[in-house]
Amino acid sequence: MPTKLNMPARAQVLRSSRPLVSRHSAFLGAVVGGAIMGGAVMSLPWEDEVVYGMTRDMEVLDHLQPLSTEQYERTTVYFDSHGIRCEAWFYEPSAKTRGQMDQGRPPPVVVMAHGLGSQKDMGLHPYAEQFAAAGLAVVVFDYRSFGGSDGWPRHEVDWRKHLEDWEAAVEWVRAGGLGTGRVDPSRLALWGVSYSGGHVLCTAAALGPDKVAAVVANEPYLQAQKAVSKLIQERGVLPMARVVAAAMNDKVRSLLGLPPAYIKLVGGAGELSLLQLGEEELAHVQRPAPRRQGGWQNLLAARMLLGAAAYNPISHVAQIKCPVLVVAGTKDDVCPVDQARDAVERIGPKARLIERPHGHIELHKRGAEPEQLRSIIEFLQEHLGGVVVDASPAAPFAHTAESQFG
Repeated sequence: MPTKLNMPARAQVLRSSRPLVSRHSAFLGAVVGGAIMGGAVMSLPWEDEVVYGMTRDMEVLDHLQPLSTEQYERTTVYFDSHGIRCEAWFYEPSAKTRGQMDQGRPPPVVVMAHGLGSQKDMGLHPYAEQFAAAGLAVVVFDYRSFGGSDGWPRHEVDWRKHLEDWEAAVEWVRAGGLGTGRVDPSRLALWGVSYSGGHVLCTAAALGPDKVAAVVANEPYLQAQKAVSKLIQERGVLPMARVVAAAMNDKVRSLLGLPPAYIKLVGGAGELSLLQLGEEELAHVQRPAPRRQGGWQNLLAARMLLGAAAYNPISHVAQIKCPVLVVAGTKDDVCPVDQARDAVERIGPKARLIERPHGHIELHKRGAEPEQLRSIIEFLQEHLGGVVVDASPAAPFAHTAESQFG
């Protein structure tokens, strides 16, 4: 039975007294106040670290050209995700590589995409070429609004759209989008890193073992609440309020059809950025980098912050029914190793954890080294049908376009 609340005498007096302001005046005041607040948030005149608008560079750069080596060929392909064209690189083992494989069927295929605010030409080629040299077909795609993919606003990070792109990529491969007989879609694995490390776990849980045969999650992002708590603890309330204000600014501008408001994806201490890295990790980010496809910049649409807290891949991992390999860094302050351990425990005996003594950015950079990749190739060999050969590494990273995150 509901509890009856007795209001204090003072409140009774205030409720029964004549309003100090008429309803009409109060309504006008609310409208004017809201307009002022909205204008302030929309313009952020005090915030000189916010960048407004971004254009897409359509120039075809040298490192985007097709590749042909003794071990693999790389071509550019496209698939549709909710009415928007996404671009991907398709790595196909060469006839020489295929000659060392089981000739009875096409090669298994690995679908890959990058992490938060990154794209396929930012350090994914070294991974893909090693997989291709070992006999795997590989599809490396860009999310909508990144790299070679269409979509607006540019550099919009929306985990819901990312998951849609992952499912669209998988379904496209399974439906024969790469051509008849070029890959075996019944032996399809997912590979992700950081934010996409969480994406591949969610995608495997959603699609089931009939569509996803294995998953490799590198330093996966797993739990938003802990990430937010860590940000507040490290930065304090007022610095976090700056980030939230920028996010509200961007959201208001999107509703009004104005150019997006961007903040830095990665920055140093005190900078208005989504991620603040320590000096050692920041050194990997700040070194000179070549031009990126689409005119990539170290920016993302600030509205991402308003929906990010709802994304918790850890809550879905128990539903995964296929084998999973998780790689985590013991010095990782962005995606802590204890969360990776928790995820592996929740998945159960199908999951395996490899721990390496690196930080977040360093682990991705060093993870493409042949000796680091060997355990991952062996895992894929075990669970995709045993056709992956013990191949020599792909010829030195001659085609690798180094980047902040490569």
